[in-house]
Amino acid sequence: MKKYLSALIAVVLIIGIGSVATAKAEGYKFGYVDFNRALNEVEEGKRTKANLKAEFEKKQKQLELMQKELKTMQADLEKQKLILSAEAMKKKEEAFRNKFIEVNQKLAQYREQMAKREMEATGKILTKLRNITRGIGQKEGYTMILEKSQDVVIYSPAGADLTSRVISQFNKGK
Repeated sequence: MKKYLSALIAVVLIIGIGSVATAKAEGYKFGYVDFNRALNEVEEGKRTKANLKAEFEKKQKQLELMQKELKTMQADLEKQKLILSAEAMKKKEEAFRNKFIEVNQKLAQYREQMAKREMEATGKILTKLRNITRGIGQKEGYTMILEKSQDVVIYSPAGADLTSRVISQFNKGK
């Protein structure tokens, strides 16, 4: 919904500007930035992505150990099914269920933590990227700069893509 609303607003603005500027279209300057590409190509984004990947892999190993423990418990249950009393079997099944619940809760907790960390990290980078884009727009007299990743840009000449410039300025620390 948000994507379509953004596209609709952009089209309305472009149509409005186009109808006002039919005689003087060359006075308007449009550009776009692909923030998805920029996030993946700026040095800070690459570092953040590598750090998040390492953190994810660490948590994944912890989960794998817990899952291995679950499989061992399950195999023991199967082996001891005929040997154990009903009461002992009930206790072992309950321990297995509790471990199963714990693993699933850990998995949900890890996913939530990783999603939150990724949102925080990319949010900071996106804010910097947008500020750089605004700066370029103001300094160079752009009428409008669109975000390509929102599928608003259907066609534009090659010179309208500002993504590489924004990435370069970001990496230079501007």
